[in-house]
Amino acid sequence: MLDAALDAFDEHGFSGASIEEVRHRSGASIGSIYHHFGGKEGLAAELYVGGLRSYQEGLLEALEQSASAQAGVEAAVRHHLRWIGQNPKLARFMFENSIATPELRAQNRRFFAAVHEWLKRQAERGEIRRLPGDLYYALLIGPSQELARHSLAGRIEIPLGDAADELAHAAWMSLRNDQGGPS
Repeated sequence: MLDAALDAFDEHGFSGASIEEVRHRSGASIGSIYHHFGGKEGLAAELYVGGLRSYQEGLLEALEQSASAQAGVEAAVRHHLRWIGQNPKLARFMFENSIATPELRAQNRRFFAAVHEWLKRQAERGEIRRLPGDLYYALLIGPSQELARHSLAGRIEIPLGDAADELAHAAWMSLRNDQGGPS
């Protein structure tokens, strides 16, 4: 049902897709869809929360498995672009729609706290600059996020993977500590 909903949302947009379209694509009954998800909004929330969880878990894993701040920053950018490249329908759905549930807000709080904590540890070691917390994620993912939005909208032709090395390097250059010691 979720795959069918995602296909319908991708083809018709969230507002243009109907439960009947999801039913037809999935082979499920209308009653089954309502029983499991409560309707189209529930399907959308499940897609969004599940997709974001998958993305966030992968990004945190990329950070935590890295041996240095540079490796972590570059791995996070590569993960971001790879995940979007592997999940274009879901990423497009997530970029085009805003879902706010208590579960999603809690999930985002945990994610951003974990990313901030990782970045803070790197700053304490002197590997990255000390910055206001709100700037870290923008510098880490901002350019990659913008390129992905344009790619998913069909406004650029460069494959996301082809831009990964340059954007990973740019993120590192924007965050590294040029002072050579704890800042």
